[in-house]
Amino acid sequence: MPAQNQNQGITVIVPTLNRGSFLLDTLNDLLAQDHRPLEILVVDQSNASDAALLEVVRRNSDLIAYHRVTFRGLPLARNYGWQHAKYEAIVFVDDDIRCAPSLLSEHLRGLLRPKVGMVAGGVEEALPAGRKNRDTETGQFHWWTATPIRSFAAHGEFMVQHVAGCNFSAWRKVLQQAGGFDEALAMGAALYEETELCLRVRRCGCEILFNGKARVRHLTASSGGCRVRDLPKYMRSLAHNRSLLIGRHLPWFRRPVACLRLLLLFVSYAWHYKTVSVFRWFPRALIAGFRTAASAPVCTNYTSEART
Repeated sequence: MPAQNQNQGITVIVPTLNRGSFLLDTLNDLLAQDHRPLEILVVDQSNASDAALLEVVRRNSDLIAYHRVTFRGLPLARNYGWQHAKYEAIVFVDDDIRCAPSLLSEHLRGLLRPKVGMVAGGVEEALPAGRKNRDTETGQFHWWTATPIRSFAAHGEFMVQHVAGCNFSAWRKVLQQAGGFDEALAMGAALYEETELCLRVRRCGCEILFNGKARVRHLTASSGGCRVRDLPKYMRSLAHNRSLLIGRHLPWFRRPVACLRLLLLFVSYAWHYKTVSVFRWFPRALIAGFRTAASAPVCTNYTSEART
C-alpha cells in the first residue's frame, strides 16, 4: 500500500436505486462526517430523477459528485465509482444506512495500518426471527462449504476474510490489483460479490481488518435497491454466483462438499416456499457458474467515460 497520512482524502461510493428519503438521510450523515477532504460519489441507477436529491446535490456541489448512469447492477456501479473517485481511499456504503460523524475517520485509521488493503466496518441491522449474530465468526469464510459468515455487529479490531457489503473500504490500488468487482456476479441480488472480491484481495497478499468502530446502522429498506422478489430469478442467481465462488476459490477436493451444501440450501428454500420448482433452475445455473469461474473477473473500464 502507498504511504499515506492523516490528510488523506476519502471518496465515499454510494450506489443507489430508487431509494428516495433513505438516500437523503444517508447523504446527510455523510455530509456531517468529521473527516476532510471528502468526496461523496453517488452512482444513481434509479428509474427517474429525484428533485429532492438533485437539490441536495446542488447545495453541496463541493462535496457531492453525482453520476446518473444507464446500466444496472451493484458490481458495475461500484466499479464505476472507484474508477471515477477523486481520492485513493475508497469507502463503500449502501444507500439505506445511518452513521455517526466518525465513520470515515475510523475507516481511514484501519486502512493506514501496515499490510491492510481493506477494512470491514461494523453493521447493526435487524435479524430475522431465530437468527443470532455469531461474534466469534465475524467475517469468516468456511472453506469446505463456501459459506461466508456475516455477524458484523461485533466490536473490537481483528483480521477477517471478507466484508459486509453495506460498509467497507479499500485502497484504489488494491482494487486495481485484485481486478475490481466481478460484474459476472451482477445477476439478481449480486450475491457474494464482496466475498469473491475479498478472496482475491487476500490472494494478492493484503489483509482485511474488521473495525467495529467504523459502524453503520443498516435499515434494509423494503423497497428499491437490488432486492429480488422473483423467486426463480433469485434461485438462479444463488446457484450461479455460489458455484462461481466454489469453482474459482475452492480446491477440487472441497468442491463436492460445497456443492452439496448449495443443494441443501435449495432444499431449505423448497421446504420454506412449499414448492419443488426451485430445483428446475439448479443444474443449468450451477454449470453456468462453474464455466464463468474459469474466466477472469469482468471489470469494465469506466474511466474512459465522461464525468457527468
